[in-house]
Amino acid sequence: MLHIVLLILKIIGIILGALLAVLLIGLCIALFVPVRYQIEAGRTEAEGAPPIEASVKITWLLHLINIRIRYPADVYLRVRIFLFTIFRLPQERKKERGRKVSGKKKNDKEEAAGKRNRNDAENEHGRSQEVESGRNAESSQSVEGGRNAESSQSLEDVGKAASVRSEAQKSTAAESIQKLESVQEPGHEKQKIPFLKKLKKKLVQIRRIFQKIWYTLTGICDKIKTIWENIEYYTDILRSDTFKQAFSLCKDELFSIFSYIRPRKFQADLTVGMDDPAATGKILSYYGMLYPFIGSCVNVIPDFERKRMEGTVFIKGKIRLFNFIKAALRIYFNKDIRKLLKLFKKEDL
Repeated sequence: MLHIVLLILKIIGIILGALLAVLLIGLCIALFVPVRYQIEAGRTEAEGAPPIEASVKITWLLHLINIRIRYPADVYLRVRIFLFTIFRLPQERKKERGRKVSGKKKNDKEEAAGKRNRNDAENEHGRSQEVESGRNAESSQSVEGGRNAESSQSLEDVGKAASVRSEAQKSTAAESIQKLESVQEPGHEKQKIPFLKKLKKKLVQIRRIFQKIWYTLTGICDKIKTIWENIEYYTDILRSDTFKQAFSLCKDELFSIFSYIRPRKFQADLTVGMDDPAATGKILSYYGMLYPFIGSCVNVIPDFERKRMEGTVFIKGKIRLFNFIKAALRIYFNKDIRKLLKLFKKEDL
């Protein structure tokens, strides 16, 4: 029994070890196998030629993943994994033809159905117009009879309303006479708001306005003070040694990343010509000044007879994921950068 248990544990351990080995191998492949890229671009001045033609090729792990892009003549994009195309632009022509044929059939069916619907709608419209004309004639007769009956009732209502208005006018005239008599009586005075109360309200309003102005001014001064203190605090940080060391580390890592991703092969052959031969000569002078930095990677051929801008460019390089992760880890675990982040956040060290 114990022998069987040990055998089972041995098998489980072998399986787990194999899985761990596969994971480690996959991680190493992802980190150290580079992504290779190749770019070709060209320009030719001819009738009907595009302004620029470009072709991009990206591969990884012995063309296990292959991406190709062409522009602009026959714009093309293809993504292939394990020799299987998972995405293609444009799609295959057979599918497009099948779609066109099915679309034509659908359009013919839709046109026939539309004609039938139009004929049915015209017939229904004619019938509805006949029914509406009969209804309008009946409704006009009924409306005329109702108007005559309503006119007789409205005359009686107008007479009653006039009598009610005359009585109301008489009552209002009597009330106005009584008010005049009461005003003319001796000892009666109008109720007025005292002058002192009005003055007090105005003074309170003025005081509140000045208080608001004072509060706004004090708030603005406090904000200016805090801003000035923050400026002094961050300028002291920027002048400190920790910032200088952290900045030098980040600069070195960025330059190292640029050296890793820069093209390993670069070649450009250009033919340049301007309207004025003097302008072409200036371009050649600038090219001569930059030649110590460029070297033989760029060749410029002048054309003093006509305006011309043609040439080809070839770029080839590779990128490794390990280089980016190494730079990120060095920056993340650096003590000066951690201290600097705490200073910027104003945290206790």
